[in-house]
Order: sequence, then C-alpha cells, then structure tokens
Amino acid sequence: MKPKLKALLILFIIVLALIPIYYINRVLKRTIRPRESTERFFLFIFANFFLVVVYTMTVVAIVVRLFPAK
Repeated sequence: MKPKLKALLILFIIVLALIPIYYINRVLKRTIRPRESTERFFLFIFANFFLVVVYTMTVVAIVVRLFPAK
C-alpha cells in the first residue's frame, strides 16, 4: 500500500472516531451539568480524561491491527 493512501486512511479513521466522541461529550454535559458546582466540574473533567485515554487506546489498537508494522 502506498504511504499517502495509508496516511489518508489513518486520518479518515481518526475523523470517523471523533464523531461518536462529540455525542458522548454532549451526553456527559447534559447528565453531569458541570456548571452547577465545582464538584460536578471536576467529575466532568475526570470523566473526559478517562474517555480520552480509553478512546485513544482503542483508536490506536484499531490502526495497529489494520496496518501492522512490516
């Protein structure tokens, strides 16, 4: 596979992975309501941090499985 095509496919996977995260973040905002108190704000920050770590690991695992190293 050509390097440019591979790079475009990886970029496409990342962009597709951003769509569900956007909606998950909207749901988190609605359920936690971080503007109401400091405790809720820190819970929202922690939940987003956890979401970023888990989702990054998932996307990296998908890309590694689809494009294994030579």
